[in-house]
Amino acid sequence: MPDRKPLRLGIIGLGQAASQIVYEIKAAKDCPWILAAAADPRPHSLDAFKAEFGGEVFADAAELCRKARVDAVYIATPPWLHLEHTIVAAENGKHVICEKPLALSLSDCDRMVAVAKTHGVKLLAGHTHSFDAPIRAIQKLVMASDVGKLHAVNAWNFNEFNHRSRLTAELAATHGPLFNQGPHQIDIVRQIAGGKVKSVRASTFIDGVTGIEGGYIGYLEFENGVAATVVYDGRALFDTAELFWWLGEGGQPRDPTLVSRRRRNFLEIAKLPPEERETRLGAEKEDGRYGATGPNAGPKYAGSADDRKQPFFGLIVVSCEKATIRQSPDGLYLYTEKGRNELVLERELRGRLAELNELYESITQDREPFHSGAWGTATLEVCFGILDSAKLHKDVPMQRQVASY
Repeated sequence: MPDRKPLRLGIIGLGQAASQIVYEIKAAKDCPWILAAAADPRPHSLDAFKAEFGGEVFADAAELCRKARVDAVYIATPPWLHLEHTIVAAENGKHVICEKPLALSLSDCDRMVAVAKTHGVKLLAGHTHSFDAPIRAIQKLVMASDVGKLHAVNAWNFNEFNHRSRLTAELAATHGPLFNQGPHQIDIVRQIAGGKVKSVRASTFIDGVTGIEGGYIGYLEFENGVAATVVYDGRALFDTAELFWWLGEGGQPRDPTLVSRRRRNFLEIAKLPPEERETRLGAEKEDGRYGATGPNAGPKYAGSADDRKQPFFGLIVVSCEKATIRQSPDGLYLYTEKGRNELVLERELRGRLAELNELYESITQDREPFHSGAWGTATLEVCFGILDSAKLHKDVPMQRQVASY
């Protein structure tokens, strides 16, 4: 898109998310953003950013927002810092993409939405799979009524989330996968089903290795009568990629032994004394951060974008009046009375690049971004609904929902 004048982006938090963001931007063709600044307390990451991109670097997020010549910031810090960093960005006139979960309380989300509105900046809730081509294609089919009335959406994801390299306090803060991975799954379901969840009934279960929630099972009833199930199990005992050609979240090949290897590694770490265990987990996590220099440091996927298939976030099966839909490696399978037909989809911007493109368009066209702060708040309300329903053993009504179409 060569006719677009680029805007300048600052990264707040050069952690694991940023290690993917910066390389995606660097490899992208015609990206409308210039990586212009970064903030992180780790000097070696700032040195690496300055050497690679020549941007301004700061040890503090507030200093970046006050001094850096940027139009927007990508907040990739721990979720308990999202409110603080969104406020300082908005007060300094910077547009914001904020990693999921938007925050760890609905009141914090409300404040983030309000401060963005007060200061006239855009707030986009990322990182989401709502921009993935297969999910948007399913939404279009449902909206056009080509497949008849939508009845139900079912989303399953089994993987090794709880046994990845993550400090125990961080895993506990997000209730295991619920507030970290749940937003992905709930975004997908809400987008396809119309957005407005009426009520949630759910259960959670504990991962016996970490002692923290290992997964959840939720039943969502939508205002339009659509039903949905969301199932997530991050205990590294089964991998749903086995059901769809061993493709990873980004469409890259996924190692069939990854789940079992991660579990074995984590079981060994769990035997260590608490302080030593956290030191080991912290060291492994550091390998995934931008600027890390350890033996396992660097981008997680070295292949080119051309050899990827469509992205998969678990198994999604959509039941409609005239068809059942699920993803194929290159698009969608539609199952009808005539048999199975494949709808091949074009390779499009995905993930964080698609979000950055949406933020750019919302800024330059002066409109509210899709997947706004209000959308992110509605998704988080469903996450809290799952948690509350599991504790109360009853349906939990939703009050903050917004429509997807």
